[in-house]
Order: sequence, then structure tokens, then C-alpha cells
Amino acid sequence: MGILLVSADKIKAFTNLNENVDEALLLSNIQIATDLGLQSVLGTKYLTYIQTAAQNNTLSGPETTLLQDYIQPYLIHRAYWECIPEIWSRIMNKSIIVGNTEQGSPVSPGDMKYLRNITQSRYEFYAQRLMDYLKNHSGDFALYFTYTSTDGLSPSRENYFSGIHITNAMPRHLPPKGVRGYLDPSSDLLCGY
Repeated sequence: MGILLVSADKIKAFTNLNENVDEALLLSNIQIATDLGLQSVLGTKYLTYIQTAAQNNTLSGPETTLLQDYIQPYLIHRAYWECIPEIWSRIMNKSIIVGNTEQGSPVSPGDMKYLRNITQSRYEFYAQRLMDYLKNHSGDFALYFTYTSTDGLSPSRENYFSGIHITNAMPRHLPPKGVRGYLDPSSDLLCGY
């Protein structure tokens, strides 16, 4: 397992995870959150640098702030998001089971998805905050901005995109020749009939 930048105890302290959640489950999901999420945000080279500097206690003041105030909140919510399905169901020797306790019953897959959507919104917020901080303090994090094609995964400069882009501009295509059309002055829509 690689160098973890947040502890299982910190995840339990800053989320609604119960204290009895298995630490091994959290540690594996911190690693997944780091590999799949944080590495995409920071890039392989800068992530490796931060992990090594944190392990060796050689982080600068700005890097310590980056770790504590920006990286760790992101990892808390990303690792929590990663572990929700594994808390909901476990793979055992003979089957996949959904937990049940005397104090409650498991949520439905739809409820679990709802919880994950809330958590995803949180980690995406923290990812954007992290990228904005790096961009606005470029002098403190020069290595982050020195990516080459041999450095592994490149750092992301964009957090997420909903897939829909709406602009208030003139239409790109006019109706075919011979088809009458008009421009709706209230909405910039070109209509044909």
C-alpha cells in the first residue's frame, strides 16, 4: 500500500461513519481515492512528491497548508464515497451479503445511490477548491505546473463537466434553402417551418 495522506480516524471524525467500521476497509478505500481521484487532480509526479515529502516530514509551509486544508478534505469525502458500497454489501466465501443489525436494516440500492450522490458533490467541491488554490498560488507549487509526457498521469485543470453547455449565441446552422425560418427575438432561437 502506498503512502496515505489521511487517516481512517480522520475520515470517521469528519463523516457520519460509525466508529466500528473496519479500519482495513477504510485504508483500502483511502488508497483507491488517492489512486483514482487525487492522482487525477494532482498528477502522478506531484502526488508522488507530496506523499514522499509528507512521509519524510519535509513539506514546506504552503505544502503543509495544501495537505491539511485542501488535500485531506478531498480525500476524506472521496474515500467515504468509495467505501459506501463496500459497507452496504460484503463479499463472503459463498455469496455477496447485505448487512443487517438489531438496531436497523440496510438501505435500498436507491438510498445508497442518493447518499453517494451527496458525498460525490462534496468531494467534487473539495477537488475544485484544491485546483483553485493551486492555480491561485502557483508560485508556491511550481512542480505542479511542470508536467511532461513522461511524468505519468497529468494533473487535471478541470474538475467536472455536466455534459451540457449552453451559450447565448446565434445558431450555427440555418434552415435548408427553401425552408422559411425566423429568429425568435426573445430567445435567440432559429425556428423553421
